Amino acid sequence: MNTSYNLELNPKPNIDKRSTILLRITQNRKHKRLSTGISVFAEDFNKKAEYGKWIRRTDKNYTKLNTDLEKKINEAKEQQSEIETTKKIATSANIIQAIKLDMNSESFLEFWEGKLKQYLNTKSYNYYKTCNSKLTKLKEYLNDKDLLFYEVDVEFLNKYESYMYGKELTKNTVFANLKIIRSIVFEAIKEGKFKTVNPFQIKKLEEGKPNKIRLTIDQIKAIEKLELEEDSILYHVRNYFLFSFYCAGIRVSDFIQLKHGNIEGNKLFYTMDKSEHSHNIQLTTKALNILKLYTKPKQKHTDFIFPLLTNNVDYSDKKYFNNQIGSKTAIINKALKDLASLAKINSNLTFHISRHSYADILRQKKVSVYDIKNLLGHSDIKITQKYLAGFDNNASNDVHSGIMENL
Repeated sequence: MNTSYNLELNPKPNIDKRSTILLRITQNRKHKRLSTGISVFAEDFNKKAEYGKWIRRTDKNYTKLNTDLEKKINEAKEQQSEIETTKKIATSANIIQAIKLDMNSESFLEFWEGKLKQYLNTKSYNYYKTCNSKLTKLKEYLNDKDLLFYEVDVEFLNKYESYMYGKELTKNTVFANLKIIRSIVFEAIKEGKFKTVNPFQIKKLEEGKPNKIRLTIDQIKAIEKLELEEDSILYHVRNYFLFSFYCAGIRVSDFIQLKHGNIEGNKLFYTMDKSEHSHNIQLTTKALNILKLYTKPKQKHTDFIFPLLTNNVDYSDKKYFNNQIGSKTAIINKALKDLASLAKINSNLTFHISRHSYADILRQKKVSVYDIKNLLGHSDIKITQKYLAGFDNNASNDVHSGIMENL
């Protein structure tokens, strides 16, 4: 039986306006098609080109993509030869079936579940929880069907992306879900499990610009000046929020876990829960004054500074400990809504806004990005640049208004 192999574009473009390249297997003038997992813009594909030159130079990855496409055709021919050596008829259907099995028939979902068990012991609980929730959402989309490694291609990712947008999820939420899938794919590649084309070499993820709420210096001062009943929940939560702000926007999970042993002289030393990096910050006079309110005689280094978690309780169970952190965070954020109202701040005030406010005030004071990076405890300056970019729109508008009003 005469068999020919050609490449063509899927006539229906993906959500990113690229089209998936299909391997077309022809026998007796009948065609069957298999996704190569490679997508390009239509103008970058030339189906009439010489063998090995299908992707035009206008695509910066043309050399690699042409090589990958050659491999796809050769794999199909090899599968045909193997079938024929067994004296079976190599139909287009069983060639495609053999290609899929050879690509990798192991379960991507099972691999992900295995990584979750590992993360429970090697990563922060928050990271484990995030990965688990994203897996749950993917399983909902699959509707109890399995997902094999070879099925995780650009076409699948585009369909899943479209599904999430159809659920009216925000761009950042869609990005977060795909980002976790990408991280699992990278783990599989490291372990030699992912034997097909890495779809994220072709599909680039784009994060939306978050609207980072932050307070001005005047709003911070308004919170400082509030007259609150001593030892009331609002009194304590005001102290918590301001302490975070004075300490370079320490995150709520790190704040709740602080112990007296984290204080050495006039410095705060702690390990950041999110990144697992050690960090330290010089304690200002205002921060030290708040600490004095929570310092008692004969306290232990192992005692929590702030009255949120209970001393001498076993928090070794990560799930239980995370639930406690979440519960205390909810209480704090609820009280912050009342504080915002009292201070006449028309924003949905949360603990994390202390971090946004600190970073933006430093930016306005023309502090270098490098210093802001160190103070926030970011591992890479690119993270800081991306973090500050969320404030740039308002800053640009301020510049615009200032110039226009003074013409």
